[in-house]
Amino acid sequence: MLNQSSIQMPIAVRLYDNQTYGTTYGKGLYRKAIFNGTIDNQDRSITYLVDFYNYQDWVNQAKNDQQMHIVANIKPTADTLYSWVKHYDRASNTKHAVNGLSVLDMDTYEIAVCINDHPNGITDEWLLQAKPCKTRSGAKGPQLLATNADLGSW
Repeated sequence: MLNQSSIQMPIAVRLYDNQTYGTTYGKGLYRKAIFNGTIDNQDRSITYLVDFYNYQDWVNQAKNDQQMHIVANIKPTADTLYSWVKHYDRASNTKHAVNGLSVLDMDTYEIAVCINDHPNGITDEWLLQAKPCKTRSGAKGPQLLATNADLGSW
């Protein structure tokens, strides 16, 4: 059950159309993420990366026992995209998987996020409503934005 209390850690989820979707990066290897994005936490200046795939492409990326356990307990639904969560370290420009996932319902734009990142002290679940962003000419803003905080203070 997702925690929907009002005392949750503030996050902002920004999703961008994957401009390289469908292109190749090797013989027979295609980029299949429909959206790329970030999950930012202002309080701790922590960023997570997400790449949203259809169910089958997402399942094929499961690499460890924790991810295999999650896959075994997820029932795929139509018009839903899935992503593993990776912690992004700005100082070293590296990323590594954390125990977590994010699910985007394309019909309702509801985003569920679950992160269990004990080394960085973040263990929580969020259920957020994403909104399509207005596009500005020449701007590289997100296509979808979901947050539980006032972004004006960020």
